[in-house]
Amino acid sequence: MVILDTCVLIEVNKTRPQFSTKIMNKIDEGAYILSISFAEIACKIKSGKLDMNLTADDLYHKFIQIPTIDIIKIGVEDWLESIDLDWDENRDPVDRLLVSFATKKKISIVTSDKKIKSFYKQVLW
Repeated sequence: MVILDTCVLIEVNKTRPQFSTKIMNKIDEGAYILSISFAEIACKIKSGKLDMNLTADDLYHKFIQIPTIDIIKIGVEDWLESIDLDWDENRDPVDRLLVSFATKKKISIVTSDKKIKSFYKQVLW
């Protein structure tokens, strides 16, 4: 299992995703998606920072139909664990949740985010 950053959800919907077939195969084997990623996409679409051919709701319904994808609902404990990370350089709540979850599960994060990669060494892209 791996955990997918929001950028991956956007990337897999492109005609030619930028990550390798090896990474795609890893995702196909099983992946987690944090529920906040769909909210992040919805906010980016609404603010005009992201143009997609589908809505965040459509994207969510697309991913919940994939049997190897597990969408994780974020709760208070998850938020508190992310705040406890010793990562003063990054205050982004989504990044912190991803790293906290990956650390707890001892899994890799699929992301192109350089800040995450510099802090958490189990990053794939």
